[in-house]
Amino acid sequence: MRTVLTRTLWAALATALLVVVCYLFLDRPVAEAALALRDTPWHRGANLLSQAADSVFFAFWVAAGLVLGGADALRNGLTPRSRAILFVCLSTACAMAVGEALKELCGRARPPLLFTKGVYGFFPFAGDYMHASFPSGHTLRIFSSMTALGLVLPRLRVPALALAVIVGASRVPALKHYPSDVLAGAFLGVVAAVWCNALLRPTQPR
Repeated sequence: MRTVLTRTLWAALATALLVVVCYLFLDRPVAEAALALRDTPWHRGANLLSQAADSVFFAFWVAAGLVLGGADALRNGLTPRSRAILFVCLSTACAMAVGEALKELCGRARPPLLFTKGVYGFFPFAGDYMHASFPSGHTLRIFSSMTALGLVLPRLRVPALALAVIVGASRVPALKHYPSDVLAGAFLGVVAAVWCNALLRPTQPR
């Protein structure tokens, strides 16, 4: 567990540095380039891809998975099947909870506010949808679930993470997020799955 904490710290520092670089130099020009794609097939395709990590859809299947996995564990004991279901659902639920708290705390203005009002930056506790850009919720949901799935089924790791990257990246041309929002969401999603895996891993006898 100590190794996980150390690696998380270094990854957090690296991610924070990249977020700052994106915020200062990349977010606005990339968002403006994405704006030029509005009303094109790229924009419509990005919005369609984003639906793979829709919040209502995820909330439903996470809740259903926790109930079914818990019932299975109560009936048959904590089998590999029930453990896997609970692990994936718990990883995603933790990422979603932390992400929602950070959105409220950071209050980052979404790209449309830059285009319409010239508003850019963080406005802590703004408390509305248009100031809930950081981190990307779609990205953290898809990364937490796909990372957890890859840990449970290693043969699916590459396609699962590829899907996560595609869905996360789609949030930029969809004009919902800046690149730094997506980067932060991906970091939180991966960390949630890795931490849950470390915490739920069966203890080895000494």
